Amino acid sequence: MASSDNLPEFPIKYIQCIQFDRFPGSLNMAIDSLLTRACAEINAPILRFYGWNPYCISIGYHQKANLIDFTYLKQKGIDLVRRPTGGRAIFHANELTYSISCPRSIIDHKDLYYYFHKIFADALISLRYQVNLKTDNDELGGLTHKADDFICFTKSAQTEVQFAEKKLIGSAQKLYPETILQHGSILIGKEHQRLAEFLNVSHSEKASIVNEIKNKTICLKEIRPEQISQEKIIESIIEQLELLRGISVNSRTLTDAEIESAREHDEKYTYL
Repeated sequence: MASSDNLPEFPIKYIQCIQFDRFPGSLNMAIDSLLTRACAEINAPILRFYGWNPYCISIGYHQKANLIDFTYLKQKGIDLVRRPTGGRAIFHANELTYSISCPRSIIDHKDLYYYFHKIFADALISLRYQVNLKTDNDELGGLTHKADDFICFTKSAQTEVQFAEKKLIGSAQKLYPETILQHGSILIGKEHQRLAEFLNVSHSEKASIVNEIKNKTICLKEIRPEQISQEKIIESIIEQLELLRGISVNSRTLTDAEIESAREHDEKYTYL
């Protein structure tokens, strides 16, 4: 893996970028999977930015959903999906979500993880968020399926974007034979802290989970109170890729055919 002082070598200087849009949770997961297959066909990375409509809880591929209060979730109109990637549960609300799909022949998955976290950190620093990239965390521990092990943002991976030792971006990967899917969330507001509200656990467990989220995570609004849009963050990330890293970025929207193709498979990701 590359050192923290240098970006890993990125052999090709071209990337497709899918413009920001909001979709239901299951369709978001199906689109990510669709683009991961497509990146092998074009032999180039595909970067996508998106949001969630309605808000959604996603759980990792190996997680159990037994802690979710399904009745309350439906009452509040919140989606629930299983991600194709690993990791733990996230409440997706006021955030910028990204996915990067890449052929494995281009870059090692650990370097890919580091590379984009470095890009995101530099983009946020250019927007006057004084985050740092921490690269000496322990590996993510084993999944226990307990309430105190349910939340993604309270667990650390080897490379994290942080502020004041609190986690700002949560990411996860799925390795396929020929491709890599990595996606994650850049927290803009505090809404992710509501995750405990939708769990079927005791009041004391909910309080403990809320405290842990507050103690271990941070959002952009807590770093600087000024409101920032997803589009502004994306603009800064693209600037990092193009102007400072010399990567040609081809920006486009999803085609109707791609969305319809993803809809044919979105049911495999949803619980509700």
